Amino acid sequence: MELVFLFATVATVFVSFVDGAGYLQIRPPSANQCCYEDINQAHFSYDRDFCEGPKDWCRVHPCWTTCGSQRRQSPININTKETRYKRYSRLKFDNLNTRVLANIKNNGHAPDFDVDGKFDDEITLCNVPRRPKDKKYNFAQLHVHLGRDENKGSEHAIDNTFKPMEAHMVFYDSDYDGVGEAKPKRNGLVVLSVMIEVYGNNHENNECRVDGTCKVRFAKKLSKLMEKYYEKVRHYPMESFNPDFFNLLGFQRSNSCTNNNCGRTPSPDFIEERCEKEEQNARSVRVTEGITPLDVLPYDTNQFYTYAGSLTTPPCYETVQWVVYKCPIKVSSKASIQLQALYDLI
Repeated sequence: MELVFLFATVATVFVSFVDGAGYLQIRPPSANQCCYEDINQAHFSYDRDFCEGPKDWCRVHPCWTTCGSQRRQSPININTKETRYKRYSRLKFDNLNTRVLANIKNNGHAPDFDVDGKFDDEITLCNVPRRPKDKKYNFAQLHVHLGRDENKGSEHAIDNTFKPMEAHMVFYDSDYDGVGEAKPKRNGLVVLSVMIEVYGNNHENNECRVDGTCKVRFAKKLSKLMEKYYEKVRHYPMESFNPDFFNLLGFQRSNSCTNNNCGRTPSPDFIEERCEKEEQNARSVRVTEGITPLDVLPYDTNQFYTYAGSLTTPPCYETVQWVVYKCPIKVSSKASIQLQALYDLI
């Protein structure tokens, strides 16, 4: 695997896991279930001591075997001493100043701001490192990861240093109809990652703080979105809390994991036939203000690390080009508290 910093590349990277979103452990872990026959019922946990935890994701369902791969799994610790400097053209956005319509829902682990696919003026990205310059990717989703430790919630680390949160802006290859179709495809996704710190004092909110070589921007609009909408989707549908729920509905359960294909990627035919989940019933809320990557991007967008990696949660497909910005942003303490208060399904 090769990692590039800014305009940079390492021969080796190290996979690391943090106790990410879902740390509240509100739900009894899948009624003591470790494996699933039905992909629509498959559930993963961030609890490292549970059989649905990160080291066992590849055994939970045959569609998730890629999670056991040692090739290009994300997230990683970015060791800057092993990066290689390389100059790239700037990332190019179209319609970046447009606020696209969106909905927010609690997916059971984190709140997702999902772009409304019916919106005509799509925000697109091109000039992506290691992808054809004219290849376009459509903005589809924004979500923020939080950890069990309030100071170590980011998924990626830079020189073993984590931040309290990490925002991901997900873009998919415009040749496909959406993230669902693009994510198992080779080079199907691009994810822009921004580390997030927390402001402690409101009077500092409109200032840019200099931190080393970074000027840290207060992300006022993102803070307002988090403060307003995380409260609205705090609770996940409560049927998941009933330990007898799966039995009552006749779902097939399996506690003996016989999946021996960890590390292998399912075939395209298998993915098409077995791995597409039905639409979730999670209640969504309209984001009337809309969203844009400008809500999240740091002050300095010229400095970043880039590498070929994967989705950070099941099915862990290794189809993502990551762009991890060096400089963080800050959000309000109220925004951070609202994210911590979310109920999820570890």
